[in-house]
Amino acid sequence: MAVTLASLCEKSGYLYGMRVIAGKDGMTNIVQWVHSVEDTEVSDFLHGGELIFSTGIANKGQDWMLPFVKNLIENQVSGLVLNIGPYIKSIPQEVISYCNEKHFPLLDIPWKTRIVDISRDFCNRIILNERKEESIGDALKNFIFFPNEYDKYIPVLECNDFSVDADYAIIGIKADMADNISTLKPETAFERIIYSYKKHWGGFKVDNMLLYVLSNFTNAEIESLVEKLQAEQEKFMSVNKLYIAVSKTDCNIKSLSKTYQIVLKMLKLSQRRNISPMFYEKLEIKKLILAVDDNSLLESIYNENLRKLEIYDRDNGTDYLNFLRLYLKYDGSVQKVAEETFVHRNTINYQLAKIKKILGNNLKTFEERFKLILAFEIKDVL
Repeated sequence: MAVTLASLCEKSGYLYGMRVIAGKDGMTNIVQWVHSVEDTEVSDFLHGGELIFSTGIANKGQDWMLPFVKNLIENQVSGLVLNIGPYIKSIPQEVISYCNEKHFPLLDIPWKTRIVDISRDFCNRIILNERKEESIGDALKNFIFFPNEYDKYIPVLECNDFSVDADYAIIGIKADMADNISTLKPETAFERIIYSYKKHWGGFKVDNMLLYVLSNFTNAEIESLVEKLQAEQEKFMSVNKLYIAVSKTDCNIKSLSKTYQIVLKMLKLSQRRNISPMFYEKLEIKKLILAVDDNSLLESIYNENLRKLEIYDRDNGTDYLNFLRLYLKYDGSVQKVAEETFVHRNTINYQLAKIKKILGNNLKTFEERFKLILAFEIKDVL
């Protein structure tokens, strides 16, 4: 999928005499575009993800180079290529060491190499790759939104080496954005991480959500991937919180539409409960609720069991719903509820008596309690 610096430079050694001088660990950086830059003040026009070429023509000596590199790193560019010649005769060791420390790719090319030739080559490949990614993303999106026409989109995936018989999973990501804006879009970093697994995937946006469809990723790989995605939050000042929802990992490609709907519900639940990441396989009873397409059925179960208590709380300023939930959480133990709430047992028994009367439920049998537990689970999802 996305074009990494390593893939762009794979044949550049013998084509252009390009060498990697430092920061080899950063060669997995995704390159979104190519720029030639000579001015050390580059903040105003960089968006992040660029590969920068420089001849040093606008500078004298070598003192400019380290601040230039630091500025590029601050602006989240993908790498720097220096044109060795009359203006840059050599690269100072302090610059090389700093790039290694920051895992920032530093490359060089001989003076005889024309930067315009490399730029044209790299930009053409970036554009072709973007078209390929859009084609894959559109095909996967169509599988989700037009499931009855999936035969139309299978050839697109097969042409890009996707297996129709593979296991698929969907990761949904929603960011709670801050007021300030990061120089690099979060999806750029996410795609760099996903790309590092060297497996087939496609991504697209729906409203303000990012959706990634993964093909034949193992459970261990997905858990590792999600952990890395969550860690990226710290790098973006514009992101307050990332909410991540992961579907089951063995979906058939024809079931992507339903899986997508489940992921949407999971993202809402993740935000409501402030839990992230959220894995479908770890949701226990909620998996049954998420699989129900008919929300009116779920609403009727909730209304039959808890709606009266919700109305009573609203009209009387009480908090019996949360009290009852705590009581059920502790399997009907008045003692544990008393310890949790610092309320006397007599008061708890009085509140329980009120709740039983409002609901017409004695809370004695497993069936009576299970109906309420199920209603609470439904409340979380809807």
